Amino acid sequence: MNGWQEWAVGLLLLLCIGRIGWGVYRFFVRVKKKDNPCENCATGCELRTLYESKRRSCRKELKKTKKKCCG
Repeated sequence: MNGWQEWAVGLLLLLCIGRIGWGVYRFFVRVKKKDNPCENCATGCELRTLYESKRRSCRKELKKTKKKCCG
């Protein structure tokens, strides 16, 4: 290969690695902000199922405590 072709391939590889790293970084930033890593899951996610069941159980407990306090 010519010298410029090696530089071009190296630059493309560097850009690809940078893009992958940026995607991973953004994923973790979104997870940290929203506290739900499976919010954007298109299919059933085991972690999402656990999160949703925990949230539903907390809602039930809140409703029960409200009824006891008010009546």
